[in-house]
Amino acid sequence: MTREERQVRSQLSALADDDKGRRLLQLALRGIQESGRGLTYGCWVKPGGGVSGCLFQHAYWQGVQEGVFRPVEGDPKGEFKSYVGEEDFALVMGAIRAFDALGKRRFRRWTRGRYGVPLHTLDEERWRAEVERILVDVLAERRDEAGDRAERQPRRPLGATQASSEAP
Repeated sequence: MTREERQVRSQLSALADDDKGRRLLQLALRGIQESGRGLTYGCWVKPGGGVSGCLFQHAYWQGVQEGVFRPVEGDPKGEFKSYVGEEDFALVMGAIRAFDALGKRRFRRWTRGRYGVPLHTLDEERWRAEVERILVDVLAERRDEAGDRAERQPRRPLGATQASSEAP
């Protein structure tokens, strides 16, 4: 795991520790998987709305669709800030910077554009798979109401009886 990926996971894990932060990440994952829009890094929204967005732009679009956020013109930062609060909004911004670094370092390709001009492009298929994998991993790691995964006891199959610890 690279330093950039560890940074992304750290920011997202901290965000997932809060219920609203966790719901925000779930919105992002559903948006990425269901919207049909492109996935980029390092931006909230492209001029004129665009058809691609970063992880949190997808969370916003999905949240608007599900009635969590209200549609706003331009930058939805205010919607996020009021939803997750000031402290967790700092985590959102940190995660955006971490995803930006990861995307630029591992998923940007330099090619020659028209007339041989150098051009960078995003390997979106690999980027999308990586972002989804990280989100699923982070959401699966979180402690839940039943406690830490390591502390839980395995469930008995239905109809099984518990053996007595005292032998006759």
